[in-house]
Amino acid sequence: MGTPGVQAPARLGRYELLARLATGGMGEIFLARLEGAAGFEKLFVVKRILPHLADDARFRGMLIAEARIASKLSHANICQVYELGETDGQLYIVMEYLEGITLLPLLRRSSREGTPLEFGFIGGVLQQTTDALHYAHELSDRTGEFLGIVHRDVTPSNIFLTDAGVAKVLDFGIAKVKDASAQTQTGTVKGKYAYMAPEQLRGASIDRRADVFALGVVVYEMLALRRLFQRKTDYLTFRAVMEQPIPDIRRYRPDVPDSLADVLAKALDRDPDNRYQTARQLGSAVMDALAAEQRAWTQGELGDFVRTNFATEIEKQSEQVASAIHRTKPQGTGRLSMPLIAPTLPEPEHDLDDDDEFLPVDSEIAPSPLPTRRTNPSQIAATDFQGLTPPPFGADSSTGSGAGLVPLAPKTATVVVQKRSILWPLLAIAMVGIAGGALFLVWKQMQQQPPAVVNITTEPADRSDRVALVDSAGSDHDGSAVADVGSGSGSAKPVKRIDSGSATVPRKPKRGPYDEAIQQHRSEISKCAQEHGVPPSNARVTIVVTTTGKAKTISLEPTQLNGTPLGGCIKNVLAGAKFPTAAAEMQVSVALTAT
Repeated sequence: MGTPGVQAPARLGRYELLARLATGGMGEIFLARLEGAAGFEKLFVVKRILPHLADDARFRGMLIAEARIASKLSHANICQVYELGETDGQLYIVMEYLEGITLLPLLRRSSREGTPLEFGFIGGVLQQTTDALHYAHELSDRTGEFLGIVHRDVTPSNIFLTDAGVAKVLDFGIAKVKDASAQTQTGTVKGKYAYMAPEQLRGASIDRRADVFALGVVVYEMLALRRLFQRKTDYLTFRAVMEQPIPDIRRYRPDVPDSLADVLAKALDRDPDNRYQTARQLGSAVMDALAAEQRAWTQGELGDFVRTNFATEIEKQSEQVASAIHRTKPQGTGRLSMPLIAPTLPEPEHDLDDDDEFLPVDSEIAPSPLPTRRTNPSQIAATDFQGLTPPPFGADSSTGSGAGLVPLAPKTATVVVQKRSILWPLLAIAMVGIAGGALFLVWKQMQQQPPAVVNITTEPADRSDRVALVDSAGSDHDGSAVADVGSGSGSAKPVKRIDSGSATVPRKPKRGPYDEAIQQHRSEISKCAQEHGVPPSNARVTIVVTTTGKAKTISLEPTQLNGTPLGGCIKNVLAGAKFPTAAAEMQVSVALTAT
């Protein structure tokens, strides 16, 4: 039960430390007991800074900030913090002791067993969670001043479900208070990337809507039993949050009602102005969407679910706690080896060690190669994430292979050293000069070549109003007359061209609303062609537009394009297009040719 050689102080202030629950990079957490008169005793959780960091002002400040925020929060669905104390230079905070599980092991088990979570269960957990977050977001101090608390770390591992069916939001340790520079510095990023809103990843100013986005990710994962944005590396996770077209939840949970799919799409909008503005609005929208399917479970029903499905784990943990409470000290000693109480289930937070248990959704983001035509670092856009990943050590930059590593010769090999002629250095210098001249000529030719311009033809599903979009030079992609479909006559009419001196200037055709939406991103698609190569002559993109005006699915033809950097770039551009809303889904086909 104990960990040999691991010692811990028997007490911190009024609290007797019984067992170690966890140890992290900054602090450690203990199960503690407070005793009183007439045999009174109560269990708590004590969190303290690691001894070698106890004098570090930064860590002390972080723990004090956590305690100050948590002390202002008093809600049934938030883990309570009771005290901030200090003993012999050791800062610690005292929190309530909870028995149960977090959502993360629950999601892992359900995913591994292929058992979808009931809509009523999801509704019951979400209702309590949104109540807690809305309370924190709305909190004011005693003078009535709005605090502007943002949790910033809403994840499955920070939503705890007790065996009594109470959902508790944990760990306001990195929470932010309005205008409180002690908690974070401008431009810093705190939290887990896979649950962070785009504006939070950019280090921009955030508000409660960042927590709304994170909770939307949690709800998506509860329904899909897959990670929405988590990838193998932080870089890929970052790109997924910023760029990935979010798959329709019905791909993984076909019985999700349309109204709930729309709620998720709004909660996960990358523009905070388009999301639900409060956690309560999100909770109410989910409850309304699920009303026709199943009512939200009560606290008692949630408790029954936890006790039934995790009975073995909870019983094992209860036995460990009971053993820690009733253990006795060996004679002649003042302290014991501190027993370690394992969590109910292992809960890795930042990796994908158990991919077979909790898979990510299908990613449509292709890793981007190094740019081939950009030469000025100032031209690198913000969407390039402030730099590019360098190749591995020893890799040939042109082939990506490990050709740069040469094995040592065996010890028995004979090495012959010959005198080198002066001709060899001269020949090497000449070859370098020739290669440099050739590279200069290639660079000069590239500078003289006009950048690729992508011409676009947009076709709605019925193809009754096909229109070719004219490029800035005044010619359409196939050189033919451009059809005007905006006249309402039902037949296409040639667009007249006006002679303006020596130049022939086309009169812009009237475009339909879908054409306008595509045309707004034409320069970005051309930039994709300039960076990753021009599309083939038969390239086509098919977009299914939802009734909310968002791209539901994006697919390219030929199909080989889908896995290329060019295809990924085009998808990323069109995923951000805003289309007109319609009564039904619209399929739009886009033909691409480059000049």
